[in-house]
Amino acid sequence: MTNIIGSPDDLVNAVARDRRMIGYRVRRQGDGWIELEVVAQRSKLAVLLVVAWPEVWRDADLLRPHLVRARSGNYALIVVGSDDELEAAKLDTMPADADFTAVAAPMGMARLLLTLRNRAEAIAQRMAAAGLELELEQSRHENDMLIAIGRALSQERDIQSLLAIILRRACEVTSADAGSVYIVAGHDEEVTQRILRFAVSQNDSRDIPATGFTMPVSASSIVGSCVLSGDVLNVRDLYALDEPGSGNNPWGFIHDRSFDDKYRYQTRSVLAVPMISARAEVIGVIQLINKRGKGWITLDLPQDFDDGIIPFDDVSVAYVSALASQAGIALENVLLYEEVKTLFDGFVKAAVTAIESRDPTTSGHSERVAELTVGLARAVNHVGTGTFREVRFSRDDLTQIEYAALLHDFGKVGVREHILVKAKKLYEHERELILQRFQLIKRGFKIEGLERKVQYLMEASREQVQADLAAIDKGLVDKVAELDDIIKFILTSNEPTVLDQGGFERIATIAGMSYHDEVGSIGPFLNAGEAASLQIRRGSLTEEERLEINSHVTHSFNFLCQIPWSRTLRDVPTIAGGHHEKLDGSGYPRGLKGADIPIPARMMAIADIYDALTAKDRPYKKAIPTEKALDILAGDVTRGQLDADLFDVFVNQQIYQVTQQDGG
Repeated sequence: MTNIIGSPDDLVNAVARDRRMIGYRVRRQGDGWIELEVVAQRSKLAVLLVVAWPEVWRDADLLRPHLVRARSGNYALIVVGSDDELEAAKLDTMPADADFTAVAAPMGMARLLLTLRNRAEAIAQRMAAAGLELELEQSRHENDMLIAIGRALSQERDIQSLLAIILRRACEVTSADAGSVYIVAGHDEEVTQRILRFAVSQNDSRDIPATGFTMPVSASSIVGSCVLSGDVLNVRDLYALDEPGSGNNPWGFIHDRSFDDKYRYQTRSVLAVPMISARAEVIGVIQLINKRGKGWITLDLPQDFDDGIIPFDDVSVAYVSALASQAGIALENVLLYEEVKTLFDGFVKAAVTAIESRDPTTSGHSERVAELTVGLARAVNHVGTGTFREVRFSRDDLTQIEYAALLHDFGKVGVREHILVKAKKLYEHERELILQRFQLIKRGFKIEGLERKVQYLMEASREQVQADLAAIDKGLVDKVAELDDIIKFILTSNEPTVLDQGGFERIATIAGMSYHDEVGSIGPFLNAGEAASLQIRRGSLTEEERLEINSHVTHSFNFLCQIPWSRTLRDVPTIAGGHHEKLDGSGYPRGLKGADIPIPARMMAIADIYDALTAKDRPYKKAIPTEKALDILAGDVTRGQLDADLFDVFVNQQIYQVTQQDGG
């Protein structure tokens, strides 16, 4: 054994025979170079040291791959040669970022060992520093991720989207291949009487269709046990569990492999973390499956599950626990929000039911107006040109518009019912009274005819009686026929159609006619109120009745203002109270003009008129075909009463088809 190292063979022999080089291993070698592997004493990190002789470092092509590796971090290049050879090579021009040093040879073992040890420790320190820097950067990234997750969780109110965010982030932060989130459903005091609802899942290695199901809260399942205990459950390898209740299976789990068999999958490492509410109740569980080892992207082949899966470590548990803590509060908030929303939806539907119970003829009108208005708002969201190209309605805005539309006629509860349901110009009792009166007039004419006949029989000669009686009968027939014609005209005029000018005058003529009742008192064919009702030119309401009907908008606004709306719904009264306003100021109740009318109220005006025109359930009018209804709306647009741009969207996007209320 020599103590002088002058050639590659000397170094190989020293590694093999010199006890001072225990721990060094020749990993690879080539012509003029040797790669040694050694574990640094302080850090216990394995590093690579390459010793190269002049035949390598004098040739730029042979040296180049070693220089590349010398920049990698765990690799040092040590060139050896005489002082003259090293001086002539101008090694001081080598890249500064390469771990590169030179040592004169031949050299003694002591100098060689010091050189190798110093380089190994330097590399190990650099690697340790890089590792710490990487860990610090990863910690920063993960902390930033948790902050971003917390922000996202606090902003999301859709429960499915929220759960998807929770699961996706949990898988990202732990390198889990798959996972799922379960929600504890039910309010039974006994937790075991509640159920677990499978909410969302993901699997990076398999394309698995999402199927919802429920399962009991039971200690026999990992998720159920997590709910019952409220503890984190970390199963290192589900396939390696002993019999229930023994060895490494104190929980007593029984793994059902039917899912694994169906999808050629293996559920190995499992981490179940409870989501706990502010009331210290487990309201859900994050279950992560198969933590992938470094470098593994997907798990495909059976051996991948042996080589590529590792247990969830303490760092994973810590991060998922932190995420679950945030997620539990966020989930509780969303669940409470859903409960409040469900409660409020119930109130709105109850209010609509109350409205329609007072006015059954408009049943379904509020829902249809809501569908049309929200449909128009959604269409406006996609408009890229024109007046509304920058107008966008958020999810909260759409909810606000929906509630306003559903409750736009809520004020009808403040309108007297007999006016609200008035289908004809005359109320039913008025119509019956007129018919009875005309029956009385008919009977009076008949009695009068009989009296005249008796008088003729008593006073006239036999030759005159026959001719006079015939004249009396003919006069009676003519009067009755005239009465029948008047009654027919009155009943026709009672319909809520447009009354022409001649009809208006004839009603006045009939009202001026009189009759004698049984006691001889004189009465008009029609009293002033009846005549005024029958002279209504359009519809069925008098001006006073119309004003009372119109007051429902004011009632709606006043009633809705009594409700403590949330910030996202605070404009419901204003929108509902503006659906009868017109752009030219001719609307009611406030006579607003143009931009003073909220855009949602303008949209609702179009929807309200369209549904009123095409509805099939109005007893006082026939449904108008879609094309004609759109023509009528177009006329209102031309007159400057309805918003032209909104109407264009309503027509071009065929929003009117949403309710399929075509009466044609």
